[in-house]
This record gives sequence, structure tokens and C-alpha cells, in this order.
Amino acid sequence: MSLLTRQLTSVSPDFHGAYESTSPELHDAVTRWERGESETITYVDNDGNEVCAPGTVPGGPVKGKPVFQFLNTTQTFADGGTMVAESENCVSFIPAGFRNGPTPNAMNPVREEVGGSSALMSLVHVLTIPKNKRIYNAVTLTREHKPLLQEMKELGEKAVGILLNGPKEMMGSLQWIYAQSGEIEMKDGTKKSLLVTMEDLSPDSQMNFGHSHTPSKLDIRNSFHAYPTASIGWLHLHTYVGDLLTTAHDTMERHAMEEYNCKKNTPFEEIVSTL
Repeated sequence: MSLLTRQLTSVSPDFHGAYESTSPELHDAVTRWERGESETITYVDNDGNEVCAPGTVPGGPVKGKPVFQFLNTTQTFADGGTMVAESENCVSFIPAGFRNGPTPNAMNPVREEVGGSSALMSLVHVLTIPKNKRIYNAVTLTREHKPLLQEMKELGEKAVGILLNGPKEMMGSLQWIYAQSGEIEMKDGTKKSLLVTMEDLSPDSQMNFGHSHTPSKLDIRNSFHAYPTASIGWLHLHTYVGDLLTTAHDTMERHAMEEYNCKKNTPFEEIVSTL
């Protein structure tokens, strides 16, 4: 067990404390948005300035909206998206929107050297969001959301299974990840390798690199980035293979500890148990 793993195991954050200590104006803005009374999560501070809630777009025509409010997340790979699976109320997709280099369908890279803070936390990693239900963050969930959360978890795990079993021709599958080669030219003109190596994995996961995997025997994890660690103000569940964690996962956890003194990834079960 690495030092980082021991540190995270010992941390038991107050999921609601950080959010409850924020301004009443933010709470009101979130509540109005979740109820559909406002299209943006913004408020006016004591100095008369309009403030966008954390996890929303800071400017432009979609100012104050979380990206999942206006992006089409139901596009398949063939249609230019990264959707892996869909249910009645939810959709699962590989994180995308990478801007620093031309990846397929703007999919976020798995290599931290390429993706930086946008790199995936695992070689197999999906997000699952509610399609039509506005929920800002795990800290604004209520017990009435439990059926939706269960649907999100089941769909996320289904999507991970699809990627684990998919052939190398299937974009985003584990075999596709292992088959990547060549270079990517970044916006700054530098070139970086697309070849995924053992060193791209967290030290605790490197022993699993390149092996064939039976999905039923893998450590499939489900977690939320509880406020204030979430970068997007729309509830999204991370489902990923804990046996194939990347160095980006470890970096995210270290930064969350340094900045907020809490874990970046709060397990699904811990969130549900607080409702």
C-alpha cells in the first residue's frame, strides 16, 4: 500500500460541511436552478458583482451553466461522441472535451503526460449523469434520489463492462487503449507519445498492466467528487477500474488533500449512507 493510499484511507470528510459553510446566496442559486426556476447558477455578492457557482462556465453565452446542461452527451462514437451506454434516466460516457491536442472525438487521454489534469483516473473510466434531472452535487442529494443513484451505478458498471470486453477496434475499450501508438501534436507544438506504458499507472496498479482481466474479478469503483472537489456542477458518478488506476488519479487525490484536506473520490456507498 502506497503512502497516498494510507493517507486517503485515514480521511473521513464531512460531505456537507464545506458546502454548508458557503454563502446563503450560493445555496439559493443552486436551489433555484435545481428546481428549474433559473437557467443559471449565479448570484450577486455584497459588492454587486455577479458570481458564477463553482463548476459552471465563467463567461460567454452559457455563463453560469454547468457544461452537462448544454452539451449533447448522448452521441455515440460513430456520431462523434463518447457515449457507451444509456438507460431511461441516465447516460454513461467516457470523459471528453480535451482541448490541448487532437484526440479521437476529443476523448480525454489516459496518459497524464498528455492529458494533465484532464487525464482519466483509470485505463477504463466512465461518467454517468442523470439526463433530465438537475442535481448540483452529491452534497445536494436527498433520500428521494436513491433510486436514481442506483440506476446511475448500474449503468456505469454496465458501461465499464462494455469497455473491458470490447475489441481493440472499439474506441475507448481497454484493448483499444493498449493498442494506441504514435504521437500527438499538442497545441503548443510539442509532440507526445500515445503509447501507454506501465509507468502511466499508479504504483499500486502497475502489476496489472497488460494482463487479460475477468470483469467479475476486478475492483470496479463508483465515486463522486463531492463539493468542493468537483470541477462540474452537475451530478456525475465516476465508475472505473481500481486495478488500473493512472498516475493522474494519484495526482488528483494529492491535490484534493493539499487544497481541501479531503479525498477527491468519495465512494458511492459513503454518499448514499448519508441520505
